[in-house]
Amino acid sequence: MFTNKLYNVLFFALFAFLVFGSNITYSQDNLSTGISAVKNGDYLRAVDLLKIAVSKDEKDSYEGNLYYGIALFKTGSLTDAEKYLKTAVKIDDERAEAYAILGEVYSEQKKYSDAASYFVKSKKFLPLNKKVDDLDKEEISLIVDVLSSEADNFILEGKVDKAIASLTQAKIFDSKNPLIYIGLGDAYLYRGAFEPALTNYNQALTYKSSYAPAFFGLGKISFKKKKYNDAIEYYTKAIDADKNYADAYFERGLILYLSDQFSAALESFKKYAELRPGSTRGNTYYAKTLYAMGKLDEAEELLDKVLSVEPKSSEANKYKAYIYIEKKDYDKALEYFNAVPKEDFNAEDYTKYAKIYVDQKDFLKAYEYFNKAIELDSTNEITYFEYGKAQFGDQKYEESAEKFEKSIQLGIRNLAAYVYKGISLYYLEKYNEAIAEFDKSLLLDEKFAYSYLWKGNCYAALGKRSEAVEAYRKVLEIDPGNQDAIDQLTKLGEKI
Repeated sequence: MFTNKLYNVLFFALFAFLVFGSNITYSQDNLSTGISAVKNGDYLRAVDLLKIAVSKDEKDSYEGNLYYGIALFKTGSLTDAEKYLKTAVKIDDERAEAYAILGEVYSEQKKYSDAASYFVKSKKFLPLNKKVDDLDKEEISLIVDVLSSEADNFILEGKVDKAIASLTQAKIFDSKNPLIYIGLGDAYLYRGAFEPALTNYNQALTYKSSYAPAFFGLGKISFKKKKYNDAIEYYTKAIDADKNYADAYFERGLILYLSDQFSAALESFKKYAELRPGSTRGNTYYAKTLYAMGKLDEAEELLDKVLSVEPKSSEANKYKAYIYIEKKDYDKALEYFNAVPKEDFNAEDYTKYAKIYVDQKDFLKAYEYFNKAIELDSTNEITYFEYGKAQFGDQKYEESAEKFEKSIQLGIRNLAAYVYKGISLYYLEKYNEAIAEFDKSLLLDEKFAYSYLWKGNCYAALGKRSEAVEAYRKVLEIDPGNQDAIDQLTKLGEKI
């Protein structure tokens, strides 16, 4: 009996040792594999692996908390990232890495002063006073990473000279690190200096030929120059170079969205949301695209999810207001608009705001908001178009014709701008000028019956019977049941 009891005790002790040992090994495997995933840019996998490691035996590990914080930061979970990075600092407050990543987290949150203070703390633990020859590769790489991140924060804060100073210091340690040239490119781009920005992004590619941040930078230049197809091409190259480069998906999606290529935009925003599940930005723009496609209920459902996580999200509140404007529930629309700080309003928002009062025939209030939109952006063709429609409804035809002309000059693609301008001119009895506008609209769409109808009205007003009849018959070729054309031909004594 005693022997059997002893055997059982030894067996369970051995079993416990094996289980405990396997748990340690499992945890260590998750830690090392998770760290490798971070270094390879596979942040979603890293989050899953490091969450397991840090919640178990590696909770007191500096590296575990540091790399888990990095993975959370890169996937958009800024609050959680801050928590684990601060834990890393508590574990070891004399290492540079965690301070630097905390700086990046605060910079992402637009807390630029807080970020700057963490970069200063980080630099205290960098071997900046050593000669390059006395440093190993990892030390040099860390120095460049910290100084480049500090420069990024300076750029976002508008302190470009300080950014260039940080990057110049980084150059002393490694003049061939492409990250430095990305920073310099960003600094010059912030100032609108496209050529030196271009030079630096291309310089980065000479040191690393397939470098996603360099292609991304070139895409930003193209976007600023309004060369949107080129920008999409560069963002796609960035994605090809790094399938996990979330910002490239977002920027590509934004261009596609602005180009009314909504299905393609949805795919890009969806991918961004997958790569940054902790951020509401991807889902917000996904919802904006659904709204643009007229899928209001789907958009609202997604926006409600965003607001459940981030109730103060300006973009989500704005688009909830947009949806309620479409549904003509103006009290709810105003409720959501009122949740947005005034400094977060843009020209599009004020234009939408104005539509509430246009529909209520409160034109003076509507004009107030259209004027605010123009103050923010005097080059937005949609604002002038909507302003013109409001003035048209208010029977201010001289002013409406001017607004439609402005929208046309700014490149609006909506042929309704030409038609509205033409009708405004008709009511001003400027019939020949009106006909010219209808002809311009027909160059965009030769089967637009409404343009022929109003051409006919202009010819009738000018006493040009045969031209009027021809125009009205053209309407019936396109739209055989058009009652307006039938009535006009009947008035002229024509057989239908």
